[in-house]
Amino acid sequence: MKMKQNILFVLCLLLLSGIADAQPTINASNWPYGSDQIGNHWSYYNTSGNVAMSIATINPYQQGGTWNFTTGPTDITATSEIRTVAQAPGPPPSNTTYTEYQTSGGSTQWLYEDEMANGTFARGFEQGGTIYSYDAPHWNIYRYPMTFATTWSSSWTWGEAELGTPVQETRSNEIVGWGTVTVPFGSSLSCLVIRTLQTTYAEYMGVPLINDSYRLYEWIVPGIGSVVTIQSINNEVNWYYNTAAGFYRLFNSNLGGDLIPPSITSVTSLSDTPNPGPYTVQATITDLSGIDSARIYYSIAGGAWTLRNPETVVGSLYTFQIPQLSGSPTQQVRYYIWAKDASSNHNTATNPANAPTGYFSFNWIPDNVPPQFSNVTIWPSPTNFNGPYPVQGTITDDNGVLFASIHYKFGGGAWQEAPADGNVGNLYSFTIPAISATTIIRYYLEAVDNSGYFNTG
Repeated sequence: MKMKQNILFVLCLLLLSGIADAQPTINASNWPYGSDQIGNHWSYYNTSGNVAMSIATINPYQQGGTWNFTTGPTDITATSEIRTVAQAPGPPPSNTTYTEYQTSGGSTQWLYEDEMANGTFARGFEQGGTIYSYDAPHWNIYRYPMTFATTWSSSWTWGEAELGTPVQETRSNEIVGWGTVTVPFGSSLSCLVIRTLQTTYAEYMGVPLINDSYRLYEWIVPGIGSVVTIQSINNEVNWYYNTAAGFYRLFNSNLGGDLIPPSITSVTSLSDTPNPGPYTVQATITDLSGIDSARIYYSIAGGAWTLRNPETVVGSLYTFQIPQLSGSPTQQVRYYIWAKDASSNHNTATNPANAPTGYFSFNWIPDNVPPQFSNVTIWPSPTNFNGPYPVQGTITDDNGVLFASIHYKFGGGAWQEAPADGNVGNLYSFTIPAISATTIIRYYLEAVDNSGYFNTG
């Protein structure tokens, strides 16, 4: 079944650094593989079909041997990447601590894994939109410490709920060789060789539905993981086979867990303004390992960079503030955003990416100009009209009008003030109340701008 064949390309493993000229040993205390290594990835060349492969000539059973796999099929590629549980289809099987997203020649699957003190276990997998959980005992992908002649076995059941029949799987593993291996990724890499017999069986009313068995050799390198996997054709009975159904060779990998810096996007770009501040700057900051810290750096008039922590954090939206400015004349404000992720590597990023050489900037241009008036209604004198008296005026300001009012007085009375009745664009309307006796009416308009200096005209 193609679905089960896809499961067979579980390739990746991150191991302890070894010594190229001696047999490496894999220790549990140095197994940096799991949730603290989100972002690890491996890329392999692979064959698209059966390929001639003489295991006797390759001879995996050497101690202190050398293997060279620099050449071989490049028909298709396979990849594996460690991702968070939240990224995988859910709900995940219980005890899942991280997931492994695998591809091979267009086929994809998610493997749900659990890193424990006595081994790394598979809890299930996802293919085609269905999650298959493993019933105990769980598949122990690798067991440590591993050295020459180490053996371990695993068996598990799955598929009864989804397929209507239980599927039995087994793995029998033995480390049969060690030495150095050369692949497209690197040369003379210290390695162990694991030999694995894996079987898959299911039947219905005594009739076999699945009856697969594969023999695999896997070269694992300290600090890197699987660099070569050779998989037999189905139901191969000889360990020295001459035809392989899969030949995986590592050509690219990262070696340090999460090497991807935070993503900083949608940073507020401030324009030149007469407003002295404070100025609000927002940014969207994300990272698979989470964000450890974030800051805004700003510089006034070419001065030293000053940092501030975010004022608020809501999900991935970070809000910063540049304090209010003082003094004159025109001052340039420069700023950029910095963030550090929560991975063990503490990757950092800035926006702009080349900060502080690159930065966002705007000019603070102090506004000392009051609002300007034109086209103010001038009532004829004398007039027989006893009011109320509408007054209009066009009021403009580069920074906008905060407030406008009319001041008026009747005869020798006190000055009174009334706010604008409203405005349509720059045209403001006012009203002087009606009078009951002949008198002199005096009036003027007043407006305050929105510059922050509150210039009055």
